[in-house]
This record gives sequence, C-alpha cells and structure tokens, in this order.
Amino acid sequence: MHVIHRTLLSATLIVALAPMPVARAQNVASGSGPGIAFDTSDDFSSLRGTDSGQPVEISNQQGIDATDDSLTTTAPDLAEDGKVTRVQGVQPITGNEEEGATKRSKTADARDETAYDPTGIRLGSFILLPAVELRGGYTSNAAQSSTGRPSGTITVAPDILLKSDWTSNEFQFRLKGDYEYFTDTSVKPDSNLYVEANGRIDLPSDWALRLKADYIYDTQSSSQFGYPEGVQNPPGINTYDAGATLDGSVGRTVLQLRGTATYTAYDPLQVDNTSVTQAYLDNTLINTAARIGYQWTPTIAPFVEAELSNRFFENPTDPSGYSRNSRGITLRGGIAYSAAPILKGEIALGWRHETYDDSQFAPFDLPTIDASLIWSPSPLTQVAFVAATYVDPATNIDASSTIVYDLGLSVERYVRRNFTLAADIGWQHQHYIDADVNEITYEAGLQGTWKLNREAWIVGRLEQQYFASAVEGGSYPTTTATIGLRLQR
Repeated sequence: MHVIHRTLLSATLIVALAPMPVARAQNVASGSGPGIAFDTSDDFSSLRGTDSGQPVEISNQQGIDATDDSLTTTAPDLAEDGKVTRVQGVQPITGNEEEGATKRSKTADARDETAYDPTGIRLGSFILLPAVELRGGYTSNAAQSSTGRPSGTITVAPDILLKSDWTSNEFQFRLKGDYEYFTDTSVKPDSNLYVEANGRIDLPSDWALRLKADYIYDTQSSSQFGYPEGVQNPPGINTYDAGATLDGSVGRTVLQLRGTATYTAYDPLQVDNTSVTQAYLDNTLINTAARIGYQWTPTIAPFVEAELSNRFFENPTDPSGYSRNSRGITLRGGIAYSAAPILKGEIALGWRHETYDDSQFAPFDLPTIDASLIWSPSPLTQVAFVAATYVDPATNIDASSTIVYDLGLSVERYVRRNFTLAADIGWQHQHYIDADVNEITYEAGLQGTWKLNREAWIVGRLEQQYFASAVEGGSYPTTTATIGLRLQR
C-alpha cells in the first residue's frame, strides 16, 4: 500500500497519534504551570504503532485525525486550581507574533490571527468549512515505477469539514480526496478518498469517551515487492476503521483504554481483461490496549502501555495453502512532555512479539519506536517530528509480514503574516519477514503558501522521492512540481 499523501498521513491512525489525557494534579500548587496535554495529531488513538499502520504525515494544518493533517487537537489542560479542564488545543503559529520583547495587544493579535482563516458556513450549532484545491504541474515519473515516463498533471482535491460548536462534547466529519489526471494517457488517473467521523463525549470527573469511524480508498503500488507482472493498472484498496478510547485520571494517575477494528479489502487484479481475485489478502485487525501514566511534574509524565493484536484473514488459507492469521503483543514505555508553546509531545520505546497460527511462519520479535513531538523555537517557527513502528501483512506470497519503520520531520516558517515556507523529509523502511528483503522510500519536499484572502490561497510544492526496490532493476526516482489555487469558504 503506497502513501496516499503525507498530508493525510501521506491518513487514518488512527493513524495517527492521539492525546493521552492529563492527570488531575490535585496536589500541585496553584500557578505551578500548565498540565501535560499529550495532544498530538489525532483525538482518538495514541501512538501510530497502535493502529493499522498508516504512513507518517507531517503537516500542521487544522484537521480532525491522524490521517488528518493536524498537529493539534482538543485535549485536557491544567487550570490554576490544579484541576483538569478541557480547552481548545494550541493553535498553530500564525505569523503575526513579534519575536522581540514587545508584543501586540490581545485585540490586535486576535484580529490578525484570523485575518486569512475561512469563515465557514454556520448550520445551527455546526460550522461547515468547504474547500477545493485545483493544481497543475509536472512529474518525472507518472507511473511511479522504474519504467515510468514524464507527464503533466491536473488534480482536483475537495476538502469538506463539518464541526460542532458546542461548549462540551464534540463532533467532526471530514471528507477529503483527490483525483489526479495525467497528460500521459497510458497512465490511469489516480484517485484517493478519505472519510471520517469522530466525536468526544465528556464524562464526569474529566473523563472522556472518544469514538471514531473512517474509510480510506487508495491504490496498490505497482513497485511493491510481490506485485504481479503484467498488471498495468494498480487495483484499489478499501480500508474501514472504527474504535473507541476511554481516558481519564485518578489523582495523578493517568489511565487510558482503547480498542480498534480495521478491515482491509483488496480489489481484483485485471490481467488481459481477466479479473483475478486478491481475496486471500482481505483481513481484519483487532487491537486493544491499556496505558497507565503518572504525572511526575506538571510537565513530565512517564507511562507504560500494553497492547494486544489479532489479525485474521477472510480466507482460511492463502494460494499456497497456509494460514496467515497472527497474534501480537507489544509493551511500551515512554515519557510525555508538555512545556507549551515551546515543546510538547511524547516518545515511547517498546518490544513486539508476533506469532502465527501456521507453523510455516516463524514467530519474530522487533524493537519499536513511536513518537510525536512539536517544537517551537520561536513564535514564527514550528518543527514537528513523528515516528512509527507497525506490522503489515505482506503482499508477497513468500513473506509472512512486513515490519515498517516510518520517520518524518517537518519545519514551517512564517516569512510574512500571509506567506509561509515549509520543508519536510521522510524515510520509510519495510522489511519482508521470511523473504528477507527490504524496500526503502526517501522523500523530501518544499512548499510555499501565499494567502491572498480568506477565500483563496496559492500553494506551490516541489517534491523529490527515491524508491529503493527489493526487486533488481525496480528502483526509481521521482521529481514532482505543482502549483495550485485553494478556494474555500
């Protein structure tokens, strides 16, 4: 499964990363500092390693999920009386802050911070934020393969967000996708879709129940190890995900329980007008996890976490007659840190053990790293780092699974109040168990955003990718440059 977009989480952690609620520091003196927010890019599941393995996204635009392109979220915070209160997440830098000792008045800052934001359409107690982006550009490798050719590109990308405007509880719905057409008509147009609904129910004593359901449509990568020869048009992949998280605190002890269910279905392959099923790849992944942390200081909270996973396939056996059903257990330990607005996030190291029902596939162990950190060295600059470790089923018949390590780093700088520059780099390493081969993807990008007004932004991006294939002669580079107009309300 190739990256949808690194701005989706290149989308769904549950992908993504989610908040761990702050402990109620009842014994902390008044005015001792902010509580740990534990907020990352999603309001649902915790570290990226806990979900079905969505690729890393690095973006700080407002959104609703792990596939969402937001690095902020709604999370608990610590009031001056030492009790937890739910407040809106820290807003991204806006470019109007001054870096010297002199600051503008609150009135001026509030006005400037929203000067280029879309106003939305109020629908009762909800706000609708519709947008569409029209892009054109050039890519050196339209087919994303070792034999790919250059092509012009035209892309239409709708983005619709509906969010509640309530004093308590929360609901959000998002539909985001794109359709990319290539002037090289030998390459099939590429389309992606992401739909998500999530909500938060505020419970007594500052506990919260978070619910989420989403759907992702993507296409297989024709360069992936094990991709059948002779298939020109990559088939689609449909992913359905749902789950719940219950979190809260007892004194300084922070608790979280969560569960997710992810079903992945592969469309048939088309070979010489013949449909070839891939139903043996259809699978369901069930994850359950429990976390306990302790708010050691107002800014530091160590935690431990245990996760159980169970993956079972729709077909009892694969084409070779083996069962690929598996079970895993992951133990993690980490630290959450919040000294907002300078530095916040969490990092965890762990160990995972995976076993299979069929003795044909040997069990394995692997170290894990999962992290989400946001650093603002100045009011005009933001640095984000994300890391994820997960296990995916292998599309190659000779491999049982793939171990994936995913890293991403981004830097955004406000040059002017209405003009930003952003740079990002990404690295993904996939190791195929049993086949003992590796695939590595390197990415780097530079993006500029010029906000003309509330309704129109100009966005340009230059991206370089290199794919190191496990197949001899399958590696390739890709250079893509696009510029577009984002229209929003």
